[in-house]
Amino acid sequence: MKNINTIIKISLLVISTLIISCSDVLVNEDPNGVVIDELPPEVILPGALTLPAATLSTTMNGLGNTMIATWSGNAQQVQAPYFVEFQYQLTTDFYSGIWDNLMARTGNLTTIINNNNPGNYDYFKAAAKIYRAFYFQYLVDLYGDIPFTDIHQRGDLLFPTYDNQVEVYINLISQINEAIAQISNTDTNSAITMGTNDVVMGGDMDKWVKFGNSLKLRMLLRMYDYAQTTPDVLTFLNSEVTMLNSADFLGSGEDVTINPGYSDEQGRMNPFAETFGYDPGEFGNSSNQTFSNLRAGPTTFLVEFLNGTTNGVMDPRLNRLYATRSGQSSIQGNTQGGGDQPSRIGPGLLISPQQDGYIMTASESLFLQSEAVEKGLLTSGNAKALFESAIESSFNRLGANIGGYLSSINNINTVGWDGSTNKLEAIITQKWIDLGGTNGIETWIEYTRTGFPSNMPLPDITSRPDRPNRLLYPTSEYSGNSANVNPYGQTVDSAFDTKVFWDVN
Repeated sequence: MKNINTIIKISLLVISTLIISCSDVLVNEDPNGVVIDELPPEVILPGALTLPAATLSTTMNGLGNTMIATWSGNAQQVQAPYFVEFQYQLTTDFYSGIWDNLMARTGNLTTIINNNNPGNYDYFKAAAKIYRAFYFQYLVDLYGDIPFTDIHQRGDLLFPTYDNQVEVYINLISQINEAIAQISNTDTNSAITMGTNDVVMGGDMDKWVKFGNSLKLRMLLRMYDYAQTTPDVLTFLNSEVTMLNSADFLGSGEDVTINPGYSDEQGRMNPFAETFGYDPGEFGNSSNQTFSNLRAGPTTFLVEFLNGTTNGVMDPRLNRLYATRSGQSSIQGNTQGGGDQPSRIGPGLLISPQQDGYIMTASESLFLQSEAVEKGLLTSGNAKALFESAIESSFNRLGANIGGYLSSINNINTVGWDGSTNKLEAIITQKWIDLGGTNGIETWIEYTRTGFPSNMPLPDITSRPDRPNRLLYPTSEYSGNSANVNPYGQTVDSAFDTKVFWDVN
């Protein structure tokens, strides 16, 4: 596994670059440089946090938004955008960067976890465990069985074996528990604080604990239906739920964000803003957006869902999520693979070159809590109040005026609480609206888990009768770890007919 086993060595001369540049952290091995294992966690942490986040906000975000009816392509471009995505041409090269980048770019987190430098680095190690679990959960959600026990051993183990996906999930949750205990039980007098080296939480360990609990809740909800028919997993789930009933979660105003010092320069901008927004020096000047950045816009399905056509209620977030192009008097959509020009990504998502990146939003945490209360997993809290608090959080983050929106939707099926015959459908549909553009991969996974939002159209140009359920193991595995990946016998159809363990519906 070439990417997993890349030996990352950096020079002390590039430490300042490591903090703010995603592309400069993985550099060539230099026999005269400093081996990363010899560096203290303070030096490693900023890059370890920053690198995988770039993949989340760009590659994973874009994929998720195109796999369900959130983003369409701008047909006015020279080359038809997202043609492969809308055709569902899934191969071993299709979005292989997700596997390759996450597997490689979480290696620095493992280095921090295994750090033997003198000093009490419990806070660093705990944060690294939680953050690594966040990304490996996505690897399971997208691929199923993955190498985990044998990861990041570099030259000591070149061909890591695959672990059972259920066992990986359980292991990740157990590591989050270890991390929370490590934070809670460390000697605070000797613990080395992370401070500004922590470009996610700024060293706020209470917030790291809340993030860990919120991540656990997400994973347990994913496992919930599977656990009902698997006694040992149900026992584990029930034990974890008991602990979570006395835990704190991310609440209103507690988005988990990252900002290592983004600036208005090539390769140093917020990755989402640079990929889907503007070139350096052109931010906010829509007439100077490049073709590559103009490729994404909303689907007709989404626009009609938000402008009142579908349910009679205008959602003010529409004009924050998207903005008109020249010649448009209102937000326009396009079908996936259609010939129209959709509106562009709007000011609620594209704020500045220096904007924070999102890891987990407060709104997502509140939606998770609402679902858990509704299902009886959490025994305190009010499901409706949490649901409406999540929507308020969404409006606040996007800069939209909520006005009377909550009362307007309350009695409307699929979007309001009282009027929805299936409360889970309302939760997931509102989560789809909220996270579209911010965390598209989460909306695709949640659709796969629940089937919501319902009635989403397939792309115009696909010959497939259904959406894919997962990704295929990448080419890098077949070339670098063939003995362990070949037994799975995947074909193109595996992405459609082989499900991840929690997808039981």
